[in-house]
Amino acid sequence: MVYMRRLLLIFLLLNFLLLHLFGVFAFPSSSFTKSNGYWFDDWNINRNYYAGRNGYLPNMAYETIDENKELAFSIGEAFKENYQTKTTRAIAILKYVQKWTEYGYDEENVFREGVAQDEWAWNADEMAHAFNETTGIVATGDCEDLAFLCAAIYKGAGFDVAIVDAPGHVALLIWLPEFANADNYWDIPNDGRGGGWIWVEATGDTNPLGWTPPDYENGEWIAYPVGYIEPIPETKQLPLNEIIIVSAMIVAIILTLLVVSKSRRTSTAQTYWSLPPPPPP
Repeated sequence: MVYMRRLLLIFLLLNFLLLHLFGVFAFPSSSFTKSNGYWFDDWNINRNYYAGRNGYLPNMAYETIDENKELAFSIGEAFKENYQTKTTRAIAILKYVQKWTEYGYDEENVFREGVAQDEWAWNADEMAHAFNETTGIVATGDCEDLAFLCAAIYKGAGFDVAIVDAPGHVALLIWLPEFANADNYWDIPNDGRGGGWIWVEATGDTNPLGWTPPDYENGEWIAYPVGYIEPIPETKQLPLNEIIIVSAMIVAIILTLLVVSKSRRTSTAQTYWSLPPPPPP
């Protein structure tokens, strides 16, 4: 009975580790699931709605940075290598995004099961894979798509970034207090940094870095510094093939532990019975 309890404990611990891994490692979003009229991605983020625990703001930014980084983040890393000063690097990144993207409305460009999506958010890597510098193909997206793309690239290039949730709009802030040409230097409350965040507006081909659209100069919007907040815990769902691989690993570990446990018990018993008898009284 003690032996079975130990096996059960090992099994529970391994399952705990598996669940923990689900929250740490991520794989590119490859499928979408419809639930209650909304489309959710592999991280359980709602691609049709911005707010709430599973809304795409600002949660989807975490799909393409840190341990989840891929193409968009690597583009930023290349800018970091090629531009030594942060001001010229920041300007070059915005011009790059403006060159290889164009603004487009979701209902005209995004369809799921043949139905136009009034609202849809692409993550940074999906946008980065949509344009091709060799063939000249540009990626189409609206404000949140461009903001997420910029966020991952600037993050990879060594900038602190913050997703802007404004009325009817999404944009980006980067921390660059030394930039001399901004029309506003924003102070995010409670971040302990003061004024030094500047606006990144990629929705127009000629918008300069640091320019805040007049509609948002009143500051009546929310900014989410990416990296200062924790992503939602449900943002990880392994594909079936990854689940099979991890499950096989668990089975192998359990079998190994069984063999080791049995070997240790036999060795202990042999050692015990090989002790010399006690001396006669």
